[in-house]
Amino acid sequence: MQDDFISALTLEVKEEVIQNYLYERRLIEEQIHYVEELAEHAAQLQELLSGRFARMYDLLFETGFINKFANILGLKEPPFNDRIGKDSKYRKNVQLIKVHGLTDWARFRKLVLEAYQRLVTWNDKYKEACENLKEECKAVNTNLEKFEKNHDLLTIINFLKSMDVGEIVKKHFMGVNFTPEELGAVEKSLHFKPVQIEQFNLIQPTQLPDPDTVQKELGALANTVYAKCSNKIKELVK
Repeated sequence: MQDDFISALTLEVKEEVIQNYLYERRLIEEQIHYVEELAEHAAQLQELLSGRFARMYDLLFETGFINKFANILGLKEPPFNDRIGKDSKYRKNVQLIKVHGLTDWARFRKLVLEAYQRLVTWNDKYKEACENLKEECKAVNTNLEKFEKNHDLLTIINFLKSMDVGEIVKKHFMGVNFTPEELGAVEKSLHFKPVQIEQFNLIQPTQLPDPDTVQKELGALANTVYAKCSNKIKELVK
């Protein structure tokens, strides 16, 4: 009778431990899945943002003007410039900007300023998405630490196997044919890896100046570009 009671109690304890483990593990998995959704959203915004940078670079035509643009923004180098190149995929879904003015020069200047305004809008969206992703990664990793601390799988298995029950009962519920190496492999395979924002291969978001604060400098840059590339610009501002 006592053996039956111990066996039943052992089974009840085991089931409760495993159920708690699986429940909390499922919560962690859902959090990780949410992080992956946030990362996917950020990646989509990154692609849209790269298109807005591509439009700016197309308007500036030359490497020297593009570098000057980066200097005006306080950046060491033009974002996405090494990725964009002449690949048209970065320019998809970028709407044509319509501007009005009495001269080609005036229309081109408005075009540059409006393109930058839209660039800042998308940059802010991307920056916010990356910040949200970073915060969620931090929250998940905090929960992972708590989970691993409370639910060390190898400790749980060893605890259940060491309970004072008969060999037949132990073999029936847990099995006794696990080697230490096999137990370690089980624990390792179920161990969560910390989530890092770097694993999603996103470009570090930049802080761009407000359009009003660089309007004068961008206007002057547009004038310089127009003076050198007016023939090409006429096709853009028709």
